[in-house]
Amino acid sequence: MQYTTKLVELSPLIEEEAVLEIHGQRIVAFINNCPFEIDKGGQYLIEIELSILDDFIISQADSDGNGIKQIENGFSHFISGILNIDSGTIDVGTGILFEIDREFLFDYGYLHNQYVQIRVDRLSVDFIG
Repeated sequence: MQYTTKLVELSPLIEEEAVLEIHGQRIVAFINNCPFEIDKGGQYLIEIELSILDDFIISQADSDGNGIKQIENGFSHFISGILNIDSGTIDVGTGILFEIDREFLFDYGYLHNQYVQIRVDRLSVDFIG
């Protein structure tokens, strides 16, 4: 999915780490591709993708748990929101919609239109404009 984001901070230690703000939600993202120079405070068009490198972990959650929460100080996050099996998306309720590979959702049809929480290994972003 594509969003306009504000670059809040670039990590001085990890070249690929950036703190971004999308619709008021701050996330720590892994910069997958950035073909141009970016500056703190700048507005950029990005494409964001959930990266699940290990096991797909999903569970039903409370309806008040919408959002994106960083796990400790790494790139992993908990993504909470309404799962739509038909479109393969999770709506975190802040104007951010994430696509999930349908291959991961094959066994979870019973969670359609339910509040869920998934664990992702990182939020990968490509800067496109």
